[in-house]
Amino acid sequence: MRLVLLLVCSSLVLTACSAISIGEQDVFFPKPSVTPQTFDLEGVRLADTTIGVTDSVDVNAWHLTQPEAQATVLFFGGNGFYLVQSRGYLRALTGPPVNALLWDYRGYGRSEGEPSVTAFRQDAIAVYDHLVESRGVDPDRLIVWGHSLGSFLAARVATERDVAGIVLENPATTVDDWVGHLIPWYVRLFLGVDVDPALRTESNVEQVRALEVPLLMVAGAEDNVTDPAMARLLHREAGSQEKRLLVVEDGGHNGLAETDTVQAAYHDLVEQATPALESELGARGPTPETQR
Repeated sequence: MRLVLLLVCSSLVLTACSAISIGEQDVFFPKPSVTPQTFDLEGVRLADTTIGVTDSVDVNAWHLTQPEAQATVLFFGGNGFYLVQSRGYLRALTGPPVNALLWDYRGYGRSEGEPSVTAFRQDAIAVYDHLVESRGVDPDRLIVWGHSLGSFLAARVATERDVAGIVLENPATTVDDWVGHLIPWYVRLFLGVDVDPALRTESNVEQVRALEVPLLMVAGAEDNVTDPAMARLLHREAGSQEKRLLVVEDGGHNGLAETDTVQAAYHDLVEQATPALESELGARGPTPETQR
């Protein structure tokens, strides 16, 4: 997207004849894919399943489980997230001893339905409810993680449902701010930019102010999609008493979850959000979380 905007800008404002060089690295974007059949993460089991988010719409989800899991993490991907291209997150989310549920938004991959802001909001709650009501996941052992666009959904779930903790990775403050960062002012001089009213209602600022659970805010210092300044602002505004901001040096928009620094912080959050697990197990035996 950034490349396209720069090309448009150049065509509008350059007065001298110039050559624009586009190399192979600007054209090809290979992404390794994974399927339930090729999944091979040692010690982790993947179940390919569907979740009914409405009476007429099912979404495709992958439920990852491992022995001695202390918690479950519910993941909300960015607008370009697909399960078949989630190898990095499959590895990163199960780094600590936790189970994980990742899913394709409606209209993505093998999920049914048509994408919309309202539908995504409803589906996010429905997937959470499925984990708690149908799979017996304890909300006190449930962490939500949202990347980019998914940060809006993770924050919404954390304010409308009980969770143990939340990770917001490369989050945006509002859609207007996001568009303002993606499309420079000198391009907007020539191009009208109209943001759909449904998108304008999305504000992470208001949502994070209502947070009361441990929060890990992650940003890439070199992210050219969501300005890391937005993560800093959200961290300042967050209502959580226990919150941490981690800006990864040289980090971009993708791939942060697998870095050593983020993994260490994620492990800390899991331990922080589930501190009483060991004593509880001794008192009343395994929880549904540890059995899955």
